[in-house]
Amino acid sequence: MGVTEICDRIARSTGTEILKNPTAERLTTFRGGGEAERVYLPRSTERAAEFLSECAARGVNDVFLLGGGSNVILADGELMRPVLLTREMHGIDFVGDDDGCVYLRAECGAGTGALIAKCAEYGCGGAEFLAGVPATVGGAAHMNAGAFGYEIKDYIYEYEVLNPVSGEIEKKKDARTAFSYRRGADGTVLAVTFAFPRMSREEAERGRAEYVAARRRKQPRLPSCGSVFRNADLPAGALIAGAGLKGVRLGGAEISRVHANFIVNVGGASADDFLTLADIAAKRVAEEYGIRLQKEFVTLSDDLPF
Repeated sequence: MGVTEICDRIARSTGTEILKNPTAERLTTFRGGGEAERVYLPRSTERAAEFLSECAARGVNDVFLLGGGSNVILADGELMRPVLLTREMHGIDFVGDDDGCVYLRAECGAGTGALIAKCAEYGCGGAEFLAGVPATVGGAAHMNAGAFGYEIKDYIYEYEVLNPVSGEIEKKKDARTAFSYRRGADGTVLAVTFAFPRMSREEAERGRAEYVAARRRKQPRLPSCGSVFRNADLPAGALIAGAGLKGVRLGGAEISRVHANFIVNVGGASADDFLTLADIAAKRVAEEYGIRLQKEFVTLSDDLPF
């Protein structure tokens, strides 16, 4: 029995929806690339845990968790590796408050925009720096999302990860010490409980609006996967621009004229267009400045190590 048949059977037994051959346009924010043979869509973290544990028990250990689709490039062609889409696991609940903090538990598929809105509803704030980012809570925790000098780890009280062997959900409280620049939670994050400081709705909304305005001024509005490279001693965008690469185009992909650390889809871009431009940028920066840029995106392919 092949992997697809195994996963389909587990999906049906756990009440998990099966999506057949969804394309990169539907799955990623870059909106260019290939398609996935199968994507599985559980409606709750409990269903997701059951599905993943059953997969592991049957020897399928390479299920890729996909949230909002930013920082991911889906390779051209057909992906045979199973994908679990977290977008329907989007609950955000009030847990409690003490010592000037409000605790909110968010499932992994909850969008950061929804989290910011829920903060305003409960009179707290802190996540506004993520306003305008098409990320999910699970993805933000996995990569320790950050911007404007802030990191998500500073607001995480605890996070819940799946132990695929036992099927148990383990709670961890080490985010502030274990996470680092663009490196967050290991394993499958199913939910995160945040501790946000109290803040008036007006102050939170003002902060959200300021960060959104800053992104609109400094970042392109065309489809992209987000930042292509991590910042080095100098901002990656400044290095790429300094190497004279702004506006360089290949096929339907272009190094943004607005911010050089973004590769945008100007229409009909393939994954290979993106990857070739990223490689050109990395090599040119290495030649010009002697700096090796580290990629911030993941190429989702059957060759991707688990």
